[in-house]
Amino acid sequence: MQEQEVFIAIISSILLFVLSTIIIVLFIFRYKKRKEQHKETLLQNERKFQAELVKAEMEIQEQTRKNVASDLHDNIGQLLSLTNVTIGSINIEDKEKTIQKINDVHQLVTKSIKELRQLSKIIHGEQLIQEGLVATIEQEIIWLERNGFYTVEFLTEISNLELNNPDKDLFLYRMLQESLNNAIKHSGADKFVIKLAYHADILELSLYDNGTGFNVPELMGQKKGLGLLNMNKRVNLLNGMMTINSEINMGTTIKFTIPYP
Repeated sequence: MQEQEVFIAIISSILLFVLSTIIIVLFIFRYKKRKEQHKETLLQNERKFQAELVKAEMEIQEQTRKNVASDLHDNIGQLLSLTNVTIGSINIEDKEKTIQKINDVHQLVTKSIKELRQLSKIIHGEQLIQEGLVATIEQEIIWLERNGFYTVEFLTEISNLELNNPDKDLFLYRMLQESLNNAIKHSGADKFVIKLAYHADILELSLYDNGTGFNVPELMGQKKGLGLLNMNKRVNLLNGMMTINSEINMGTTIKFTIPYP
């Protein structure tokens, strides 16, 4: 009887050891599998991030080309045409009017040079991102206000971030561009307030417009809201958050909050 109890005890111990070993092996296997899945998820997220980054760069370049084409046609082209007409109307026999027209030509040429310099900065807009987000936003405001149709107030206590992240800056710059374009195109806004704040490793960029406003849930559920959904997707890639507050005839505020740098 005692031998039987000893035998049972030995068998039980062996079974317990085998079961424990199996559990440990399964645990290690599941741990390695989860680790590999986590690694694969990180790689996929990095690929998505890089793909969206390239897409944002291309969108900025496309927006730059549109701005340049528009400015060449609507602004610099008109200035040069007016300069040409003024020169062609000069009558050297009328000295008084000739002097006035030469002065007019000088002013037109000076303004054209100034516009071309400004256009050069727009063409190299991607390089501005290397100078920091503040400089990029200030340049965008100059571009927007130059035609006299819009007023923009830029509120920030940040002169220059000691640490920067050009990739995140590019994303934010593109999202600001798209938000401004949407407001101009769809809301009829003519006044904007841009706020940039940084505290506790969190960067907040918000844009208010005095446009017509819209029903946020309704728009996000339609094809018209694809642009907003795309921006939200990009913010998620930055581990951030996008919030939109809007009411009909009360304007719209869109805010991007991301960890930074």
